[in-house]
Amino acid sequence: MFDPFQYFSPIEFAFGAGRRSEIPGRLAARGVERVLVVTDAGIVNAGIAEQVERLLIEAGIGVERFTDVKSNPTVENVDAGAAMLTATRAQALVAIGGGSPIDAAKIIGAAAANGCSSHAFMTGERKIEIAGVPLVAVPTTAGSGAESAKVSVLVDHATGEKKGVFGPGTAPWLTVLDPELMVGLPPWLTAATGIDALSHALEAYLGRAASPISDALAEQSMRLVAGYVERAVENGRDLEARSAMTIASALGGLAKEQSGLGILHAVAMPVGYLYDLHHGYLCAALMPATLDCNRSAALAKTAWIGRAFGVSDGDDETAAAQAGSTIRALNERIGLGAGLRESGVRDEDHDRIVADAMTSYLLKNNPITGTPELCREVLVASL
Repeated sequence: MFDPFQYFSPIEFAFGAGRRSEIPGRLAARGVERVLVVTDAGIVNAGIAEQVERLLIEAGIGVERFTDVKSNPTVENVDAGAAMLTATRAQALVAIGGGSPIDAAKIIGAAAANGCSSHAFMTGERKIEIAGVPLVAVPTTAGSGAESAKVSVLVDHATGEKKGVFGPGTAPWLTVLDPELMVGLPPWLTAATGIDALSHALEAYLGRAASPISDALAEQSMRLVAGYVERAVENGRDLEARSAMTIASALGGLAKEQSGLGILHAVAMPVGYLYDLHHGYLCAALMPATLDCNRSAALAKTAWIGRAFGVSDGDDETAAAQAGSTIRALNERIGLGAGLRESGVRDEDHDRIVADAMTSYLLKNNPITGTPELCREVLVASL
């Protein structure tokens, strides 16, 4: 028997090299005359933001730019962006970059529309009741899945938390998947974002809320990562590989929207908050242990993952037992082999990391219900 499920995505996707050229026309069709571009300094310095902004300006659309977005975006970033959105009276947001600008933009619109600090959304004091202005997401990395999701992950220094928030209108209206914008991405960042994409598909696939639709999305995402991530790392100008990873990221984001994540992300959140480490690197470090610790509860699916990444066919138990080591070997080949200890994770912080991980709703979706012992096992095995 199949369990009941539902699937809905309010996001329109436009994929293809050069599709960024369609953004001005789409905005003009909605009567938009001024936009706020949300990006970061790295995207500006690389000349990517200007590629999109020039198209908007040439079409007669006014452009304001907000760049105060950290790699782990904060409540302060969002509130400053919301103030600028209100002050400029922009009628739409265009987020250009990786998951950080896109996640920030989702809640910038919500904070401005609801007239409050995003801190209130993080604590639950306020709910997002009024949708913000339309958001166009233009990802420049293939990994975060933010372009496919309503959830925004933010850091709140006042509460000491990193977690997801969402509400009406936080999903992008339009996501433009243009692989040409990713051609200049450096090898390490290509690798880290690629494994981030894999982590979403993998945990959505293993999660208790998985459905036939989320499984289909997750499997295709993982096939594309398995077939193309090494090519994209080795040759950043390989447009076929860039295209495949762009699609893999979007599919992984859709899969996690449908069925959620698990213990990998529950543990990664507090580690990322404490040490300000790149989320994709954390996913790579925690993924082998996640597969090892969960395989008894998701044997057939763990075996499928192992085979997708090169485990020779055999019985499910054998293939599943090799899945973690196969991902560990992939990490090594693409430059993500460092354990958490090498990045500064201290033994004295383990108790706090485990305690913070235990507050995550994601643990309920893990194949094995998350406990302090299981969180510690994944953490320690990833050092």
